[in-house]
Amino acid sequence: ILASAPKSFLKEESSEEKIMADKNRAVVFHGVKDMRVDTLDFPKLEMPNGKKAPHGVIVKLIATNICGSDLHIYRGSFPVPEGMVMGHEMTGEVVEVGSDVEFLKPGDIVSVPFNVACGRCRNCRNGRTEVCETTNPEVSCAAYGFNLGGFAGGQAEYMFVPYADFQLLRFPDRDQAMEKIPEI
Repeated sequence: ILASAPKSFLKEESSEEKIMADKNRAVVFHGVKDMRVDTLDFPKLEMPNGKKAPHGVIVKLIATNICGSDLHIYRGSFPVPEGMVMGHEMTGEVVEVGSDVEFLKPGDIVSVPFNVACGRCRNCRNGRTEVCETTNPEVSCAAYGFNLGGFAGGQAEYMFVPYADFQLLRFPDRDQAMEKIPEI
């Protein structure tokens, strides 16, 4: 739904408008070849297991990709649970920050990777973020919108990103990023 956002979608909003959102439209898997845009609750600063995540942020999505893995899920080649929010590899604007976030602030434009990584475990410290040991209790790997750890994907209006200081790549020039994103 957000793959090629029109310029009107990229309009500036006041802080009050950003905080007033209480719902979140997202592309949700309902079965093989059955994806729907559902209205969900606004994301919270908490991990999939319900634990508070003061290290996280809420991002308002500006752009997202449809990856080959999304097509595998859509066609039934890769099993995922019904109700999973699809999508990974997103770009968005930080609209809420947890109390432990030090390097990001509301208004920053950021890129969100495919995998979810803590930045603290042995694998992350050695640059092996694709096999983070802490973000998924079932296996050393977690991803957004991909049945690996329960993290909602980014084909949505808003999403939660944990370990934000480590996970997110902040664009240094907000205006330049906002100008270039619609061209991608």
